[in-house]
Formats: sequence, C-alpha cells, structure tokens
Amino acid sequence: MKKYLFVLLTIISFISCEDTETNQVALQANVDNRLYESNDARAVLNENGTLTIQGFTDNESITLRVSQLDERNFQIGEGLPNSAIYEDMGGNVYTTNPNGEGLVTISDLNENNKTFSGTFKFNAFLPGIDTIYVSKGTLYNISYSSGEIDDPTNAGDFTAKVDNNPFLPIVVSARDTGNRILISGSTVNATIAISVPQDAEVGEFTLPRNGFTAKYQDNNIPETTSEGIITIIEHNVAQRKLIGTFSFLTERTEITEGEFDITYKE
Repeated sequence: MKKYLFVLLTIISFISCEDTETNQVALQANVDNRLYESNDARAVLNENGTLTIQGFTDNESITLRVSQLDERNFQIGEGLPNSAIYEDMGGNVYTTNPNGEGLVTISDLNENNKTFSGTFKFNAFLPGIDTIYVSKGTLYNISYSSGEIDDPTNAGDFTAKVDNNPFLPIVVSARDTGNRILISGSTVNATIAISVPQDAEVGEFTLPRNGFTAKYQDNNIPETTSEGIITIIEHNVAQRKLIGTFSFLTERTEITEGEFDITYKE
C-alpha cells in the first residue's frame, strides 16, 4: 500500500511541475476574460530612460510603456507618461491614451542578468467604437536591452477632413491581416478605417468594390459607405510601404482629402 501511495504522490508531483512550467509564460493576461499568452516577450530601455515592454503572438500584441526601469508602481492615466496598447488579430489598436487607466508594477529587477518580473492591468479604447479590459497581467523574467520596438500606434501619416473639419488622428495603425491591408486612424472620438487587398496595385478604385472598403465611426453606430474612391499611389511590397488617397460618403458624413503614407506590419 505504501508503495502504491508513493507512486501516486510521485505522479501528482510530476503533474504539478508540468503545470508550473506551462504557466511560466513571459507575458500573459486576461483580455476581456480571455486568456492571452504571448509566444515571446522583450523589453527595450530607450535612450531617454523610458522602458518599452512588448509581448506578442502571431496575431496580437500587448505593449507597455513606463517612465523608467525601476522596482515600483507605474500608474497609467490622463497626463501621466505611462501607457498601454493592445492590438487585436484584426489589426485594431486599443490605447490608454488619452483616457485609459491602469497600473504596471515592476518587481524582481536583476540588473546583472538584465531581467525583471511584474504585473499589469489596464483598460484601453478603440476610439469611438469599443473598450477593452486587460486584467491579471503577468510579466515573468523579461529580458531587457537597448534597441527599438515598433510603435503600433504610429504606422505613418494619416489625415483627412470630416464634414470639412480636420481629422488628425492620435493613433495610426496598419497591418497585413493575411488577405488585406487594414489602415486606420483614430482620434479620441472617431475612427476612419481603409482596407485594400494584400496585392493592391497602383490605380484608382471606386467604392463599393470587392476587396476595397472605407469606414467611418464616431460615438454613434457605424456608418455605411455609399460611394467613394481609394487611390493607390505607391505600393512597395518588399518594404511594406503603402501611399494613397481616399474620399467617401456615408449616410451622415462626408470624408474628403484623405491621405495615407504608412508602413504596415505583417
């Protein structure tokens, strides 16, 4: 009996060890109550002393920015230098700037090994459209170094006029989602999203057209596009660079003088 009990305890111990190792993901969190586990994570100590942390899968990423590398709490809120970003599998970018809130805690800082651990939580916005809640975030043994991490909110230049008023986004994102390139610009209250085929060539394309879309949404419901034009001026697939213009009408809004000059992510 004792022999069987010993074997059983050994098996339980082995399973417990397996679970512990599985849970030691570099960066993980609950995103709207769904478990997000990064495939990899890294951190960069920027030249100005700020720290950028990013965990990513093939289709999503979480990016945290704090004012310095130190064992302490970093509050996220209006007017504070700390921020957080979540990019979903559709290329939509949720950001805490300017109205989100949250907290990043750095602990177990090892300056010899250049690693740290910690926790985080935040709520972020897809302006005018949606809010996402990230909770129970864990940073485990993250390595940091000097270098660069791409900013998901700064894919390039994106401007337009909405009912003849300047539309100057605080977030510009661009991503190859597999069969299309999704470009969006967001202010605090509204988003313009342009979608073109992955292999879009130089030319002028009238809307509606298969593979090409243009959408506008503010605090109201999404607006259906009735007509418009997207013009591709340059598309360098090797460099993932796309330049173009756009204009379109919805049932309530006129978008004119739209321009983009972006570099999209794969």
